[in-house]
Amino acid sequence: MSAEQIHALLVEDDDAYAQMLELALASEPSAPVTLERARSLVEARQRLSARAFGAVLLDLGLPDSSGIETFRRLQSAAGEIPIVVLTASDDDGLAVSAVHAGAQDYLVKSSTDAQLLSRSLRYACERARLRRILAEREARFRALVDQSHEAITLLDEHLVASYNSRAVETVTGYRPDELNGHCIEALVHDEDVPILREAFQAALDHPGEPRTVEYRFLHKDGSLRFGQAVLVNHLQNGAVRAVVANHRDVTQRKAAEEALRVSEERLRQAHKMEAVGRLAGGIAHDFNNVLTAIFGYTDLLLEQLPANDLSRNDVLEIRHSAERAASLTRQLLAFSRKQVLQPQIIDLNDVIESVQPLLIRLVGYHVELTLTCERPLWKMKADPGQIEQVLMNLCANARDAMPEGGTLDIATANRRVSADEATSRVGLRPGDYVLLAIGDNGPGIPVEIRSHIFEPFFTTKEQGKGTGLGLATVYGIVKQSGGGIYLEDTAGARFSIFLPARIDGG
Repeated sequence: MSAEQIHALLVEDDDAYAQMLELALASEPSAPVTLERARSLVEARQRLSARAFGAVLLDLGLPDSSGIETFRRLQSAAGEIPIVVLTASDDDGLAVSAVHAGAQDYLVKSSTDAQLLSRSLRYACERARLRRILAEREARFRALVDQSHEAITLLDEHLVASYNSRAVETVTGYRPDELNGHCIEALVHDEDVPILREAFQAALDHPGEPRTVEYRFLHKDGSLRFGQAVLVNHLQNGAVRAVVANHRDVTQRKAAEEALRVSEERLRQAHKMEAVGRLAGGIAHDFNNVLTAIFGYTDLLLEQLPANDLSRNDVLEIRHSAERAASLTRQLLAFSRKQVLQPQIIDLNDVIESVQPLLIRLVGYHVELTLTCERPLWKMKADPGQIEQVLMNLCANARDAMPEGGTLDIATANRRVSADEATSRVGLRPGDYVLLAIGDNGPGIPVEIRSHIFEPFFTTKEQGKGTGLGLATVYGIVKQSGGGIYLEDTAGARFSIFLPARIDGG
């Protein structure tokens, strides 16, 4: 296969030497090189701007320029066209300087023949072609990398960054040049550095295999973010010689995962409460049937016993015990939402004001009770007696949580619940609600028991000091009234109760 023809520009003011080269090339058909001549630097630059050449043969000693400056001036005009320097035998130092400046090769005039000239030009063109290919590949690589939404960092074996893509600034807040030459551990949370090191060592030990690691890192703005990186060891790849890290900010994904986890947990809790409610309702009904028989027989005994019979006190004690049991069954029915309510259109502020003196006596002098009521407040439909029961139970719990005293806040407000807020509160639908918020500054409810507080018979009080039905009763009343009750994540204990509003009064 014949070599490709090379059309070269010869920049030479020596007519005799130029003629000798042309004759040598013409007599050597295996050397596919044609020459076009320029006698000065100015003429050479003009010819380069007028047409394309495959290569340039340049004598550094010209009438209008000499030395290394000749090469530099012609190089700016030649662009990517390879330049081979021609030199006299005593100009080796100057020729080597030109090669260092970018010349592809240099030839000594006295020992150059057609074959040597052809070979040198062919090699120069091939090297220039390879250089262009590499430059194009690098340009494509940089274009792909810089347009990627993922940040790409090249690391040495010590986690020091040698390259950062443009997206690194979007992820970390730092410009790529601010991170180049620095160990990336400096950005990682101290507690997560061992995790990163372990994943990085695994990548070093298994070249070519991706290793994924998640960690917390400090953004330039001072915020702590969640990051994820995929590490692949390409240190042995001569074209890369680095561990490639594709990394991204996954803070929003982490937040969404946590929100989903909380939502699923709340949904499971709601399903559990529903199941427990059905069980409690069934037990309460069966227990009521037993109590009905007890009440009936004790009443018969009381009718049959003389007034002065000492046994009457025993029978009365049996009846009192049955009454206490009946009270428990009523609370179970309230929790299971099977009690009979007498709802009516009410103003929650009026209910609170009517029961306020009783609440003050209930919590005692050592607890400061404050009311913050929005006016006018939307009307709502509920059983006022049951709402009073809700207030009494929650205030009693707050009192018991603050034996040394504290503050108890009761607030009401009109609340329009958006779809987003409804999503975060299981069982609540978007719409208009009357909000009843009751909070104290006591020790609060431990995280590990929060999912159980509405379950019947669950209590943290000492034996004999609580039935465990107070919050269960509140839960049932609120649910049967069409609302929802939620324990807020705040200091102390704060319950938010949403009751459907009747803005039109109907």
